[in-house]
Amino acid sequence: MFKQKSLLSIIIVLFFVSVEAKKPLSHKIFNIEINYSAPTGQLQYHDTISGVYAQLRNEIKAINIGAENPSFNGTVLVAHKGKLIFEQSYGLSNRAIGLKNTPQTPTQIASITKTFTGTSILWLEQRGFLNIKDNVQKYIWDFPYGNITIEQLLSHRSGLPEYLKFSNNYWSSAEPMYNESVLDMIKNNRFRLLFTPGTKFDYCNSNFAVLGLLIERITGMPYKNFVSKYIFEPFNMTNSFVYDPNDTYDFSFAKSYRANFRDFPNTFQDGVYGDKGIFTTVEDLYKWDQALYSNEFLEDSFKKAAFTPTRDWSVMKNYGLGWRVKCYPNGEKYVYHTGWWHGYQGIFARYIKDDFTVIILSNRFISGISKNSEEIYEVAQRYLNLTKLS
Repeated sequence: MFKQKSLLSIIIVLFFVSVEAKKPLSHKIFNIEINYSAPTGQLQYHDTISGVYAQLRNEIKAINIGAENPSFNGTVLVAHKGKLIFEQSYGLSNRAIGLKNTPQTPTQIASITKTFTGTSILWLEQRGFLNIKDNVQKYIWDFPYGNITIEQLLSHRSGLPEYLKFSNNYWSSAEPMYNESVLDMIKNNRFRLLFTPGTKFDYCNSNFAVLGLLIERITGMPYKNFVSKYIFEPFNMTNSFVYDPNDTYDFSFAKSYRANFRDFPNTFQDGVYGDKGIFTTVEDLYKWDQALYSNEFLEDSFKKAAFTPTRDWSVMKNYGLGWRVKCYPNGEKYVYHTGWWHGYQGIFARYIKDDFTVIILSNRFISGISKNSEEIYEVAQRYLNLTKLS
């Protein structure tokens, strides 16, 4: 009888632990008041009618964005020290109705979303809601690996397998899959880690899908609501949102196209967020860029951590905490992130030392646009005395 009662007690405890694991942490109530200095009005231009910025603008305009075939379909923005040098849209956001792309056209930025997710995690750490050195299990109690830290998720050093690959074997529904389902697959199958956490780098979208869920567990808010309330709204990113396949939208946004302009339809994986999922515009993304220069949103120490390479400096294509980092032998670097999901592609390049930004977003599959950001920077070096990268 004693053994039966003990077993029953254990079952009851395990039941309540599993229930509590799905609830947000209650040790600290999430209620943050914010008062960022939000940008107002339209973005301003440098003088591109005459002088050095006019010459530079003409040279940027002459650059072929992407490959020769197919032609580029999207929008490009280039800015320096808080003002635009170049902004131009190409092609169509919706071919069926002949709707053109504009600088205000929301476009899926795919993995550039990771800059928002990673920075949000550091924002929460800055305010005392987590420590990135902690194991993920401290906040997501049903996460099955006790030796993976938040920092290892942020830097792609966890060893988790790629959900974009394994979910095909475990999802048979036509309905969208969300982050909780990704976690369920990880829990139920307890996949073998690709390596001991912290020992290698392996770019993996599962890391940021878990981080998206971590934000929800800590704040008690859906990821899309958190990003809207604490980033999009305060910074007047009025054309930005986190895509949910089950939501309906009463406004237009860029459709996804293959190279031959055939539609690129959704898949069940479109429901997963944090690793991808944000729709925004070049102008809203530039507001995000400029917000990161201020300490109002994130203090310097946290930005330094985000933009510091987590591998040896000799690795040119490096990674920080939610940001790609390109390192040069002379000790210089720039931070950026690329994105690719269906026909959507983009690059968000921040040459922080010079406050020089290149944003390229495309809604038609095309190769080569990532290299264009460096090409534009090299052209600008001749006119603006920017930092030499070599």
